[in-house]
This record gives sequence, C-alpha cells and structure tokens, in this order.
Amino acid sequence: MALSVASVTEAGNVRLTVDRMLEFDEAKIGFTHAHTWAAMPAARRGVIKSTSAHIVFPGTHPRVEACIRALCELGERDPVETKRFADFPQSGLTTSRQIEWGPEVVINVKAVCWYVKDGVPIIPLLQPRKVALLEEKLSLYATLGLQAYCKGDWATGSVEIVDLSGEDEVFATLIPQSDLKPLSETRVDQYVQTYLEAKQIADRVRAERPKQQPKPRGDDLFNRPS
Repeated sequence: MALSVASVTEAGNVRLTVDRMLEFDEAKIGFTHAHTWAAMPAARRGVIKSTSAHIVFPGTHPRVEACIRALCELGERDPVETKRFADFPQSGLTTSRQIEWGPEVVINVKAVCWYVKDGVPIIPLLQPRKVALLEEKLSLYATLGLQAYCKGDWATGSVEIVDLSGEDEVFATLIPQSDLKPLSETRVDQYVQTYLEAKQIADRVRAERPKQQPKPRGDDLFNRPS
C-alpha cells in the first residue's frame, strides 16, 4: 500500500529501507484500519456524533475506535459533502488504484470518497498510524495519491491527508496537498529506485528463510496407528 511505501522507504538508503521492510514480518498487529476507511465518508459529513455509542462495531480495536471518533469530530467541526467511489461507478475511479513501478511491482493506493471545494475535487487519504510521518514522507504519500487518482477526467483534482497519528488522544488534522512542499521528479525517482532495490533484497531474504514446519498434532487419545 502507498502509505507503507512512504513509511518504510528512505530515499538513497537501500539498507535501511530493507530493514524497515523486514521489521514487521513476524509481528502480529491484530487489527486493520478497514473500518476506519469505511467510516470516513459518513464521518466527514458531520452526521454522526463522535459521542455516539453506536459508531463502532462490538469488539473494535481501541485504536480503530479512537480514529473513527476523531473522524466524526472532524466532521462535526468541518463537515463536507463526501461521495463514495463505490456509489458512483460512472466516476471512473475505484477505492483501490494501482501504480506500476516495474514488471512485478505494483503499488496500491487507497481512497474511498471525494468532495468538491471551490470547484476542485478533493480526494482524502488516511494516515491512521500512531507514528507521524515527516513532511517529505507526507509529500510522497500525497504524490502517490495524485499519480493514482488525479489524471484524465480528474486531472484538476487534488488530495489531502487526514492525519490521525498520535500515541494517546487521537485528533484528526487535515493536511492539504498545497501545504506540502512538492517533490521534484528527481526526488520521486530516487524514492522509486530505492524501494525497488530494497524490495528485491527483502524478497530474496524472505525466500531464503527456512520454511516453517507445521505444528505437531496432539496425541491421539485413541492411540491409532499413524
């Protein structure tokens, strides 16, 4: 995903990028932000109170719940009339777009809705992770969103990042594309080349790891022959 690419890639530093790619291979995160993405269109309209007890599913991870409530608070203080891509197939855009960086390297960029501000279509991109991104990484994330969504009939569109980073209390901060320093083509190419080189190394490391053995089955209570 585009956010992961922006997070792990350190332009010009292949070794560090590889280390970041491999860092969470064995980690068990235990949740995804699928519900956070799904909640964004309605939350941004300001029609759901952030204090409502029914805005999340039972058993929702606390981090996801905090992010959804932060989106609802954003909608309450700054509502916008969002439209979901899923409801408008004629728009030509979908909730997942792809950028091809190589024959076997495809970057997925996710967005679920858009709204219009001063005649310009705005496509929000979520940054729901606890760790904040440096400005250049945010610029890269926005650049990937532009490449995926703002072309053809949508060439006049723009993106904004809805930043939900933070360890404790979650607060939604809007970061318009215009507030970010644009990356030069040379700098973007450097990110691309670093990621491609690092991915080759990381894939090779993963392929060379010993295959995990299946867990042994428990003793057969009836002592049946194997």
